[in-house]
Amino acid sequence: MNRFDKNAKKWDAKERRLKMAKNTFDAITNKITVSKNTNVLDVGAGTGLLLLHFVENVKHITAIDYSIGMLDMLQEKLLQAEIKNVDLIHFDANKDKLEKNKFDLVISNMTFHHFKKPNEFIKQVYESLKQGGIVCIADLETEDGTFHTPEASEDVFHLGFNKHEFNTWLI
Repeated sequence: MNRFDKNAKKWDAKERRLKMAKNTFDAITNKITVSKNTNVLDVGAGTGLLLLHFVENVKHITAIDYSIGMLDMLQEKLLQAEIKNVDLIHFDANKDKLEKNKFDLVISNMTFHHFKKPNEFIKQVYESLKQGGIVCIADLETEDGTFHTPEASEDVFHLGFNKHEFNTWLI
């Protein structure tokens, strides 16, 4: 069992996570327009903190995550709120493949630093987009390693990213 599975039930208890998801949603929707025709992919959906802000404004969301515990918590939220436009997929970005030409928007919040080869996965993300699709990724900028606790570092492969280098992956 990974640390995300272990911590899934109490994940949403940290106020900073709720604020970060809301701030990320606001940043995205201040830059782009979503509609009832938008099909979204949420990479590293976790307990749905980001995607739950989108559900009423889009056609469909595919939520992928490596943690079954996180997906279980998200499933509970979806059932309680009677949300039916979200599909959950257990997904390992280090080995699984995304469906091509399917999404209008890909969102991700604090996930890419957990991927072994984020620069390779971003290529899959682009291939998963429909013509004119948009990618919106929020993650750590390069930092000294203090963002994560030592026990949490087992699944952290990058101490953030240099914005300029990351942008080269997006071209």
